[in-house]
Amino acid sequence: MQLARGRNLDVITEAVRPPGPRVAAEVERTAYAGLVAELADRVCEERHPAAEVFELAAGALDDLAGEDDPRRGSAWFCARALEVLGYTPQLRLCASCQKPLAPGPAPFVAAAGGLLCADCEHLEMTAVSVQGIKVLRVMVEGDRALFLRLRLEGDILAEVEGVLESQLEYHL
Repeated sequence: MQLARGRNLDVITEAVRPPGPRVAAEVERTAYAGLVAELADRVCEERHPAAEVFELAAGALDDLAGEDDPRRGSAWFCARALEVLGYTPQLRLCASCQKPLAPGPAPFVAAAGGLLCADCEHLEMTAVSVQGIKVLRVMVEGDRALFLRLRLEGDILAEVEGVLESQLEYHL
């Protein structure tokens, strides 16, 4: 889009649709595309370009158009957006005491900034499964090729989405 600065609002002077895949007009895909667009809008300041966020959002919309499960593309976008914003959750050390996490499930606390060890957790906390932790680690480390090869069952993807959502809600 090309914009001209107006008195109160900018004016669109030109719009060109770039080539590439389009998000199908399905309710679920459209909802996830809306999530990507809204999150990108919220993390960017007005009149301050954020090329990394734009590239992430454009890539996520391409993923939403091509993936069998649109949840994967939006989850990848959320994890990478957290990285760009500097809010990547701590997944290898306890977010409270910085001790290495023991193998096994661990509770995630957004206010603490990540997973907690057995010494720091409280009884009422819900733990993230080992599979969920492994998927989250792949995502925050940015290994896209490995992430695309993973077979993610619905419950694991829901668990990963829950962690990413709580981290985003806490920081935004």
